Amino acid sequence: MLCQFERLVYPRNISSAETGSYMVAVYRPCERVLDGTGHSISQVKAVGYCLPISRHLRYDMQGKWTRSTKHGVQFEMDSYKEVIIPTKDAITAYLSSGQIKGVGPKLAERIYEAFGNDTLDVLDKEPDKLMTIPGISSGRFKRICDSYLANRRARDVVAFLSPHGITANRAVKLYKEYGERTLQIVKEHPYQLCQMEGIGFLTADRIAESMGFERLSTERVDEGLLYTLKDAESRGHLCMEKRAFIKACLKLLDTPLLTEEMAANRAMRLVHDGRLVTYEGFVYRRETALAEQHLANTIMSRKNAYHRQSSLSDDTKFDKKLKQVEASLHVRLAPEQRQAIQMALTNGISIITGGPGTGKTMIQKAILDIYQEENPRNRICCCAPTGRAARRMEESTGHAAATVHKALGLLAGDNGFHGEPKELNADLVIVDEVSMLDIYLAEHLFDTVKPGAQVVLVGDADQLPSVGPGAVLKEIIASECIPVARLDKVFRQNEGSRIAMNAKLIRHGNMHLEYGNDFVFIESASIPDSAQVIQDVYEKETGKYGVDNVALLTPYRQKTETGANALNAALRDVINPACPFSQEVEYGKRIFREGDKVMQVKNHEHISNGDIGYITKIVTGSDETTVFVDFGEGRVAEYDSSELDLLDLGYACTIHKSQGSEFKSVIINLQTAHYIMLTRPLLYTAITRGKERVTIVGERKALCMAIGKVDTEKRGTCLAARLKKLNL
Repeated sequence: MLCQFERLVYPRNISSAETGSYMVAVYRPCERVLDGTGHSISQVKAVGYCLPISRHLRYDMQGKWTRSTKHGVQFEMDSYKEVIIPTKDAITAYLSSGQIKGVGPKLAERIYEAFGNDTLDVLDKEPDKLMTIPGISSGRFKRICDSYLANRRARDVVAFLSPHGITANRAVKLYKEYGERTLQIVKEHPYQLCQMEGIGFLTADRIAESMGFERLSTERVDEGLLYTLKDAESRGHLCMEKRAFIKACLKLLDTPLLTEEMAANRAMRLVHDGRLVTYEGFVYRRETALAEQHLANTIMSRKNAYHRQSSLSDDTKFDKKLKQVEASLHVRLAPEQRQAIQMALTNGISIITGGPGTGKTMIQKAILDIYQEENPRNRICCCAPTGRAARRMEESTGHAAATVHKALGLLAGDNGFHGEPKELNADLVIVDEVSMLDIYLAEHLFDTVKPGAQVVLVGDADQLPSVGPGAVLKEIIASECIPVARLDKVFRQNEGSRIAMNAKLIRHGNMHLEYGNDFVFIESASIPDSAQVIQDVYEKETGKYGVDNVALLTPYRQKTETGANALNAALRDVINPACPFSQEVEYGKRIFREGDKVMQVKNHEHISNGDIGYITKIVTGSDETTVFVDFGEGRVAEYDSSELDLLDLGYACTIHKSQGSEFKSVIINLQTAHYIMLTRPLLYTAITRGKERVTIVGERKALCMAIGKVDTEKRGTCLAARLKKLNL
């Protein structure tokens, strides 16, 4: 039937209707229409996914009539075709209807002026011609093509997959991957969808079940085995012990007739086919096993390639150099610090590990100063996993530093880093915050270090491990193949010294912490009360130190009033309240306002995940809304309304997101309701973000729970075992 959109029933407004969501809408028939009972009607109430909502088009809708006891007669739409009259008014109205992202009325006019009544044919068959239109950048071109694809050629795929929980964006990516074969693949080989980023086994399994696949099919069991390992990787594991692996897979598949023996036989078949790899009683996906073995090989290769005998091995000469550095830095280094410096300067690969206040920063500066004086023509590379850690490294050492991915020439994208890394043209490479390196970034790093170069890894092995899989720093230390300097003595005696002392106590599981002006505990058992106390403390601390120098850390993003999302909204209204002169833009459930402190939440171009900036300007034009964010050091980024998922408010963040950062004052929330997250590494990481003052708001019982609970499970990785084997 031919209809025209009138109004939206659910969700309540068009801006809330995301492509791919369930919708209810009312349409006006453009021809005589009979409902399921044979009566002529003047309105059609349609339900379904991806309902068309442009007021400037007519739709030829296909589906069936149903009767609901609560809502009466409804039309369940299966698919539709847009009926666009080839006129200027109709085409420009369609392009600027809001369905095509990045196209407003003025741009629609320019597009029509260029292509006339052939505009839709151009979009369908030769979209590259859009790049000839003034005002269409490469970024806008991509948005236009993606949304047009979602609204036209990929519509059937979107409509088919939306009821299964796959978003329109994912469906469009599938369409781009498989083209006209997409629906055929979805229906005949649904488990193939697991190969797409963001589509897991459970989603593919629901689709497969609706397609009539047997629960004992080999395709289902094989993908269940592979997904079990992928799921473990999302929690930081590279591998699983064989028996635990089979049991986890059986739990996932939840099929009583599937026995351990049957699953183990399929696993052996996957090993035979090269899709799974076994090592020392553990099971890997092929990709992760290769990455771990390659990293082990490269580390030992780099270690063995260093043959240069350093003059600094001579204690007398080294002492002379060290005295010069001590004089210039106005310090007296302790014996363990002196040993760490000499070790780093005389070995191909070395590790310096220790907690806050143990002198890691001072040691780095001493290493760099001595090395530069000894080797004035040699190149030095200083880097760290995050932008904030790199900038802190540069400030504290006086030597230029960059993020690891920037140093390696890796491109930042939504799903991490991609591209081929370039060789590090450096003779000395110092990497800070190494505990944050996952297996893949570490593999890239060691791949690019040139033979004969020296590598110094600096980090705190007691912090939270990397977000990505692996436990690189801990495993290299555990292998005992690389020289390690362990710094345990706390030397920091100035303001903030209790932070370093308590960090050491926590590391050793001691619950008898020291309290004072620089380390404060505020008892608050009620989460709503804690949220209010946190706000009061935050206002006081930002008044003293400034917004840039205060961090509010919490274990959770959502769930309660003390989650990062809720605290961000509450604190923003205190720190940067709405006013008639401040522009705002809404994105989903979030509002961004001029003057807001924001955090980048995905790596993108020259801005790193975790970078903090301020919204300086919001410009709303006829075609697009643009948000300008100043990240400091001349880095100003522009975001259009479709890119705001890259940003979050930055007044509060999770403890995981705070890694690699330091602040003068840190406020931490700990409640017993957070018990799942409460571990010693989490608490240790949180308090070591503070330089001068730490304030914990919550329950003392929660604090003790965190100190008493060592990381719940050792990460599945055999890097240490592989290194030991290569070192024999």
